Amino acid sequence: MGNRALLVGINAYPDPAASLAGCVNDVQDMATFIEQNCGFATDDIRLLADARATKEAIVERLGWLLAGVETNDRLLFHYSGHGTLFPVRNTQGSVAVVYDAICPVDFDWTPEHAITSADLREIFSTIPGGVEFVFVSDSCHSGDLTKGMRRYKPRFLAPPTDIGWRIRAARSKGLAAVPLAHDNCALIAGCKSNQESADASFNGRANGALTYYLLQSLKVAGELSTPLTDVIQKVCKALLENNYPDQTPQLRGPDNLLVRGFLQS
Repeated sequence: MGNRALLVGINAYPDPAASLAGCVNDVQDMATFIEQNCGFATDDIRLLADARATKEAIVERLGWLLAGVETNDRLLFHYSGHGTLFPVRNTQGSVAVVYDAICPVDFDWTPEHAITSADLREIFSTIPGGVEFVFVSDSCHSGDLTKGMRRYKPRFLAPPTDIGWRIRAARSKGLAAVPLAHDNCALIAGCKSNQESADASFNGRANGALTYYLLQSLKVAGELSTPLTDVIQKVCKALLENNYPDQTPQLRGPDNLLVRGFLQS
């Protein structure tokens, strides 16, 4: 059995208005947790943070994550950063599809610097059956940007005017966003598609609300063997009880993975 984890956290986007605070803490906390509690060696874990987390670097390290994977291996891909909607036009110039996307540090609204749900689906398609693969996405891929003042910053990268118009065109056609890939992994997403994931603060330290409460839940004795379906219910309850009523984490994927514990060996 082999173990590998790729953890990507981006606070320092080039536009200061897009900066976040808790993403690097998220992946450092996750790295420490799986090293201390899940049997991952330090050398099994790779971190990418801030300026180093370009599309090229993320895709290259996803190649490392999946290279030579075999049945019974355990894999973790954790992304903390901005998510967004990425509309694509067809050859006739009409908006034909909208993808969910994660935003590398060099994201600039071009396909060359975006990682869309289609990209991830293609990358993950090589994973054989019987692999324990968990994908944590502490970001959001759509958001109501007309909401009033919040006590946290949403992890949603607002589109510029022209891209926003493409998204409006897609919605007028009833085109739903193609979600992040979860065909052969357990996807733990920060929120519903019409909600926002919080870049928050806990006891004076920045964290993503999903990552913080997920780790708090997993640290309880016996929780690592608890089915992910039950763990996520507890995370949802903790968010609600701690004044994050508009963030409901989602769990998607094959049933055989969702009924297992987190990175269960």
